[in-house]
Amino acid sequence: AVLDLRGEALDRLSAGERQRVMLARALCQHAPLLVLDEPTAHLDLRHQAECVGLLRRLNRGAGLTIVLISHDLNLAAELCDRLLLLRSGTAVRVGSADAVLEEPTLESVYGCRVVVDKHPASRRPTVQIIWPDPEGR
Repeated sequence: AVLDLRGEALDRLSAGERQRVMLARALCQHAPLLVLDEPTAHLDLRHQAECVGLLRRLNRGAGLTIVLISHDLNLAAELCDRLLLLRSGTAVRVGSADAVLEEPTLESVYGCRVVVDKHPASRRPTVQIIWPDPEGR
């Protein structure tokens, strides 16, 4: 909810508050398709959870089509039925989260080592970076 921000000047809001207001504005349009670019950027954990919950309800409950652009692979895995993985604007893989989020593919696209596991609650893929050893090992 963004009612707590009512009356505030947009330029006085934090980046996360502006993000919430922009999502609310988009939803007020009642369009059959919603295109979102990094919808959880700048949001704290509570507001991320609220945003994801709302998007799930709108998609699965109300049938709203949502196109989501995100660098957050874990968010995409949780929310999206189909993923499109791009490298330099070229499609590398399209399909379910399980089909797209595979270690060799991600390592090739992003140039770093990763581990893909299953989220303990949703059983959807989760991607974790294997951080380089500070000593170069």
